[in-house]
Amino acid sequence: MENDYLAYFKLKGKSVEGGYLDARKSAEVLLGIDEALRFFLSRKVPEFAKVEFEIPVRIRKGSWEALIPQDIWDWVTLIAGTGTSTYVITALKEMAKNDVGDKGLKDLFKFSVKGIKWAINISKHLKTTVKKKFEKTKVKDEDGVIFIGIQNEEGEVLYVPKIFLELFTQIPAHLFSKIAKIVDEEREFLVDFIEEEKNDVDDYIGHASITKHDKNIFYEEKDDDVLFPELMHGSYVELEGHVTRGNKSSNSIGFEYNGHILTCHPKKGNIIKDKDLLFTDCVIKGHVDRLDSTGKFIEKRPRIIYNQLIPLDNLKSPSLFDG
Repeated sequence: MENDYLAYFKLKGKSVEGGYLDARKSAEVLLGIDEALRFFLSRKVPEFAKVEFEIPVRIRKGSWEALIPQDIWDWVTLIAGTGTSTYVITALKEMAKNDVGDKGLKDLFKFSVKGIKWAINISKHLKTTVKKKFEKTKVKDEDGVIFIGIQNEEGEVLYVPKIFLELFTQIPAHLFSKIAKIVDEEREFLVDFIEEEKNDVDDYIGHASITKHDKNIFYEEKDDDVLFPELMHGSYVELEGHVTRGNKSSNSIGFEYNGHILTCHPKKGNIIKDKDLLFTDCVIKGHVDRLDSTGKFIEKRPRIIYNQLIPLDNLKSPSLFDG
């Protein structure tokens, strides 16, 4: 049945069109989902973090899905019977006695999924997972739920339920790194509820997703080898890629090139002049920099000191059939 589950965590794209996912990647993303769920579950009911549960996986043509079942009480208590302490089992029984039972567990898991959706979308809004303080906030009340409006560097405002904004300031910086690690140009990650469970007042409208364009917000490459050794210090380069972020304080942009994010600084001026090119495909022209502040070589990861950032659309040759 289509509606035998409450919410889904999905991978979709060309690389999972047949419903397949490498076993190691599957295990890693499931562990990432487990960690994210437990973070929010434990903030609501601390003892629940100790309950062992498995996340069902469904493989279908065109997608790989990890699902939260509708019959949560049976699902959790069945698995909790083995490998779980007497204290935790007693706590679960107490929850049932207090008329929490299936409805309470369902609400608890909905709370956790909402937290995950909000955390991903706040991170994308702010281009970071580590924002702890907010300035120039706005407040509104919607059907008894207090929303806080937070502004990003572009001046856009996202209204977030107060409880989920407070929890966002507590999440570990790399909470979604295991999930984001397997995201690439042919595979994106999505999380949402089924239609019947969507659109609670405190739910983010629509799904949350991590794509290749915002992967660097959640996952930082760690590479012990020299990255792009052909890009030698001082050499002139013209690289084709995608502008992933802008950082006013460091006067730098992130430039995705062949699956890696390079930090790039303008040779002159401020990155504000390039703000219209954020999240677009461009050619960057400049020189490779592998020196640190003391003048020593940084061999592992190059930076680009750029003179020009040109949209790819501007470089395309006009068609013979253009008017």
